[in-house]
Amino acid sequence: MFVDPRVAHGRAKFELNRSPRLFADERRGKLIEIVTKSLDDFTAAPTRRALMRMLSHQVAPKLERLGLEPYVGPLGSTEGLFVNFATMSAEHGLREFQLQVSVPGLVLTSFSSTAIRPHAVARCLQRNGVMALDDIGRETSVAFVFARALRALAKVEQWKQAAVPTPNGLFVGDVIDNGDFHLKTYLRPAASDRASRWSSFCELFSTMPAWTLSQVHDGSDLLHWMIDQIVALRKSAALADRFPFLLKPYESVDDPLDAAWQAAPGAAQPAASEDAPSLPPAMDSKHASRRSS
Repeated sequence: MFVDPRVAHGRAKFELNRSPRLFADERRGKLIEIVTKSLDDFTAAPTRRALMRMLSHQVAPKLERLGLEPYVGPLGSTEGLFVNFATMSAEHGLREFQLQVSVPGLVLTSFSSTAIRPHAVARCLQRNGVMALDDIGRETSVAFVFARALRALAKVEQWKQAAVPTPNGLFVGDVIDNGDFHLKTYLRPAASDRASRWSSFCELFSTMPAWTLSQVHDGSDLLHWMIDQIVALRKSAALADRFPFLLKPYESVDDPLDAAWQAAPGAAQPAASEDAPSLPPAMDSKHASRRSS
């Protein structure tokens, strides 16, 4: 059952504003403050061993007390402390940041890598027939993890359009100049009664396991699975060769369901009851399952 898109957008704004967690800039600023204070208080000889010990025994525990899971060690060609964390706000939607402190230079960087824009959050609520962010938590969490691997692929294949599969559908949007993903909408091709260019894309990841909540929270199993999928797929053909539209910028498409809801008599308004409405009598399942932006 779909949700009236007007209600979904209202709920998305409400949910993105009511989080008990710190909002985006405040949360990021708090984390940076914790890290910089620990670095400023460090007075031992700046050897690699001493720096890594400081990050492991002083900085990491403070971040863990905030509910984060920092990693201290090597990551690719860089060594130091790394932590991913998500924030939310009605202005930016959901954003995943990465904070890292590299050794030996103790260079601190914090940047957003993937953003799920408010419109995409609303579409995810609408197309999954739910009214709360917690109910799409698996979709958004999986998207953040998969995007870490797919951003690297997008850079290699020079995608301009971002696409991230999830257990129920996929997020679509732009690859911006620095390689970050700005996911602008959410689709469920499997629920559509008409052909979609995204159906074949989703089928490439149809063997996605039914991960447990702890696996989704940890993310490592998901990340390794996506990397293995990418490597296997590229042995036969690049994804950009399979789907040339990935090399073109994302373009928003009007949603026929939006117009149907607007025209339906007695359709729920955004300020109506918070219960998810059923489809108006004037609409049938064919209208409800069309692909759109």
